[in-house]
Order: sequence, then structure tokens, then C-alpha cells
Amino acid sequence: MVDSESASANGYSVTARYYDDVYTEQTAPADLPLYLHYAEQAPGSILELGCGTGRVTLPLARAGYQVTALDLAHDMLAILKRKLAQESAEVQARITVIQGNMADFELAERFGLVISPFRAFQHLLESEQQRRCLELIARHLLPGGRFVFNAFQPNLRYIVKAQELAGTFKQVNEATLSDEHRILRRYVQLTPHPGRQRHQILWKYEICDRFGKVVETHLEEMWLRWFYRWEAEYLLELSGLEIMEAYGGFDKRPLDENAADLIFVCRRKES
Repeated sequence: MVDSESASANGYSVTARYYDDVYTEQTAPADLPLYLHYAEQAPGSILELGCGTGRVTLPLARAGYQVTALDLAHDMLAILKRKLAQESAEVQARITVIQGNMADFELAERFGLVISPFRAFQHLLESEQQRRCLELIARHLLPGGRFVFNAFQPNLRYIVKAQELAGTFKQVNEATLSDEHRILRRYVQLTPHPGRQRHQILWKYEICDRFGKVVETHLEEMWLRWFYRWEAEYLLELSGLEIMEAYGGFDKRPLDENAADLIFVCRRKES
């Protein structure tokens, strides 16, 4: 058995390796139609912050949109580049890949749409980082452009239950890997830190042979910061952004206390 552990914010090497096995068309968030909808309306090209392995990037480019894909994680981008090399020349020409920090970037281009899918924004753990990121987004938006992102809506009952179960692993995925028909089982250990509004997440990846025997185990830590709706609205306002639409799900359901998601569609405030 092989054990490995990584807590590098710049790497996520284990998560990157198995990301596309875990988040397939059937198991990924149903967010792509929403981003395609706003891409249709955008007065310019798209900037994606936290693009990962290209789950959203590639379908946008295949649909004909020009996309600048930015991520800090080298290992995620390496997989995106390998996947991009398999695409047509037209799709390849529509994507610019940049390794960078979403809280510290300066691009020459301005964009008709900025997106940060699948809670990528919550990887910014300090409010100062979040505000800096939002200010940069406002600066990079074209007139009439939109910023669309999602986060999970904190649920106090869930947080209390997670605290009671802290230190235990729960299986959340099982998938057949493309190589040699091996099985991937993914487990999560969630430890809330309510005073800092953060989840400490420890992922465990078990690789099993075709007989079900565990042959590899990999551990990787990540952190997410949660925020409440009113906190997010105030932060957006302070950063020069104005909320145009707010939803509780990718099907545009109302954003109420029972919603699992916070989805905001914003524009730059007029001076």
C-alpha cells in the first residue's frame, strides 16, 4: 500500500489526478447551462477564475466562446492542457491558460463575463483576499459585463452535525478508473471551524484492484471559507459590484434560507 499526503494550496495534486473521475457529466454540478446562458449575453470574451481541469472551460470553448482560464494549481492546469491538446485547432485557439492567483492578477484584456464556478471563490480564506479578488473582477469587466459565481449557503444544523462527526471519514464517491478497471473510492473528513467560518476538508482516495482490494491510499487537505448571504452582499458592494440577480440553485430557484447554494449575478457599479 502507498500512502501520500499533500496540503499544498498550489498543488492539489491528488485531487487533480482524480478530479475528472469523480466529477463526470452525471455527478458534477448542473451549472453549465447557467454559464452558457450568460455567455450568450456577454458583450465580450470570458474569464474563468478557478478553472481547474477545464470542466466548464472546454464546453464554453466548444460552444464558440473565447475563454481565459486562470487557476493557481499547477497540477490542475497540466491536466487541462493535456485535454486541450486533444481538441480541434478551433477550440484550442479559443482558450488561453494562465497560472495565477485570483486575488492577485492583472490582465490586459477586459471581459464581458467573469465566472468562478463550483465554489472556487471559497478557496480564498481571508476577507481581504476575497475583497481584493472582487475589486480585480470589477476592474476587468467591460461595460455591460457580468460576474457570476456560486458558493454553498452555510447551514447551522449541518455545521453542528459535522462538528459532532469531526475526525470520521464518510464515503462520498465510487468510480471506475479508466486504467485497468481499477476502482476509486473517495471519502471526506470535515472539520468545521465556526469562529473562523472555515471548513477543514481531508479527502481520502482509496484505489482498489478489480477484486476490491485497496492497493493505494492518498490523503489531501483543503480549506474552504463560508460566508452568509448578507455578508456576501456587503462584500460585493464594498468591492464595486452590484447584484443584479440572486438564486438558490442553478435552476434559478429563489434564494431563501432553505437553499443549498448562493448564486450571484453582478455587474460593476456605475461611478
